[in-house]
Amino acid sequence: MANPSPEPAEAGRVAFPGGPPKAAETIARRVVGSIGEKGLRPGDMLPREADMLAEYGVSRETLREALRLLEVQGLITLRRGPGGGPVVGAAVPVNLGRMSTLYFQMVGATYNELFEAWVLGEATLADRAARNPDAARRAALMAPYFEWSHDDEDEDVASFMQSHTGFHDAVGELSNNRVLDLTLMSFGQIVTYHAGVVDDPRLLRTRLDADHASIARAIAAGHNRAARRLMEEHVEAVLGYFREHFHGRLDDAVQWL
Repeated sequence: MANPSPEPAEAGRVAFPGGPPKAAETIARRVVGSIGEKGLRPGDMLPREADMLAEYGVSRETLREALRLLEVQGLITLRRGPGGGPVVGAAVPVNLGRMSTLYFQMVGATYNELFEAWVLGEATLADRAARNPDAARRAALMAPYFEWSHDDEDEDVASFMQSHTGFHDAVGELSNNRVLDLTLMSFGQIVTYHAGVVDDPRLLRTRLDADHASIARAIAAGHNRAARRLMEEHVEAVLGYFREHFHGRLDDAVQWL
């Protein structure tokens, strides 16, 4: 005889691996929930420790562990000294990417697999960006990239990478799906970090500018197939150059950043 259907209260309930969350994890979740409920933005101060202890009804040790969990994730910053305290951080792909590398390393995922995921991710975001129904918003976010830029030849690597990843950030924003945006963009953040370590990415300045301009025009025009194809070609070209300078490490496991 078949087992009876589960009661409604139990239907779909799955035990989370490792058992129930620790007290600090529960408090960390509540802190994040409070940030959203209060509409706090990056740089805003969270309540003082005494106020948080009263609000959450936990020990100082548990609260501090909860805040450290969030700090490791990049979601808050703990300022030390007079006038310090917890400050709201930003939920950005770079922090997600950094934490993801721990998991990639644990399962032995290789740089080749990471590169493949980056191509798929960026192409998917470009396709979705071009299919964003708000044509005015597509044009506004892509317009800064219609023409090749004339960056300062003396620009340092960090500034150069920040300015050029801004294009991919804009594409991700147009995807209209924050889960896809954060997840798929995190792959590119990992690659971007290594690009700055392995070689000077400014050598690709001309190719990057030309590709970004072509992709931006396709997205603004709503040509999703062209946007996907151009993005795939763009990322593959970048990776082709990158692979040449990665010194035989393509089959190595991704390392924690």
